[in-house]
Amino acid sequence: MAVALLEDWCRIMSVDDQKSLMVMGIPVDCDEAEIQAVLQEALKSLGRYRLLGKIFRKQENANAVLVELMEDTDVSVVPSEVQGKGGTWKVIFKTPNQDSEFLQRLNLFLEKEGQTVSGMFRVLGQEGMSPATVPSVSPELLAHLVGQAMAHAPQPLLPMRYRKLRVFSGSAVPAPEEEPFEVWLEQATEIVKEWPVAEAVKKRWLVESLRGPALDLMSIVQADSPSISAEGCLEAFKQVFGSLESRRTSQVRYLKTYQEEGEKVSAYLLRLEPLLRRAVEKRVIPRTIADQVRLEQVMAGASLSGGLWCRLRELKDEGPPPSFLQLMKVIREEEEEEDSFENENSEEPEEGRGHGRWDSDRHN
Repeated sequence: MAVALLEDWCRIMSVDDQKSLMVMGIPVDCDEAEIQAVLQEALKSLGRYRLLGKIFRKQENANAVLVELMEDTDVSVVPSEVQGKGGTWKVIFKTPNQDSEFLQRLNLFLEKEGQTVSGMFRVLGQEGMSPATVPSVSPELLAHLVGQAMAHAPQPLLPMRYRKLRVFSGSAVPAPEEEPFEVWLEQATEIVKEWPVAEAVKKRWLVESLRGPALDLMSIVQADSPSISAEGCLEAFKQVFGSLESRRTSQVRYLKTYQEEGEKVSAYLLRLEPLLRRAVEKRVIPRTIADQVRLEQVMAGASLSGGLWCRLRELKDEGPPPSFLQLMKVIREEEEEEDSFENENSEEPEEGRGHGRWDSDRHN
């Protein structure tokens, strides 16, 4: 890494790496006088400086020079690149807060992932390192360790934690940083089902995202049923904070949803599915017959072509009923076939059209 090279070079030359800079990408045929001329113009706003040395970088097939700044410098005026012989030369400069800024970003990332620096080092196999020793570790080494682990790990780098849920409080007037209940519930449900950890860990993770009335409810539920599962806790949340739509209302909404004028059957099926799933959640429709109910509703609520009606009738009679995706595939195939047939018909010439000139010529 360029910054690491700058630090090492400054250490060898016994100069302060925060009062030095490195210019890279200098063509090998550029002599010292030409380099000095370019730097004198490009660095004139930085005050006095001196050129400490030059090295050849094989991987770039170019030279780099080390420059020591003799005066205190405002980092905002240090150019990131200069124009010299052969094109652009890159300027490497270490800002005074670069190490702390990197660590702040790293801590912020880990916090969002529900992890700590110590936990990261455990994942990386660096058991001897702790938050107390992190400041003495260069950002380059940290980045190298993280990159190495991500490149070679058979599983994600932070496998024991999913991204933290945003806050849910259940308050009448939620704060800006809070999620609506349905959004929070959807993410929580998915993670609770897939996260391979103990139930106690899942419940503790849920508690971390709760505030106000929602946190009170979680305490009550766990006090009443200490052995309740995380999914059981989410069911309690549905009862208290979920939609107030009654079981009967969800059933009627589903059964009274019909295909709209100009709407394709596939679009109707897509619009119908969330209503069916809500009815299943309300236990109005048993989950075991959801596929059958879906097929029957499409046949009753949509305007079907003869070909599609026959295909759906066969599916119903032959059984078992298709899943949502299977049914969608059948409908889309039939729609594409019908569209193709209509396009072919529209491209056929009208009777007698295109023959008039030849007929006319023949009669002349």
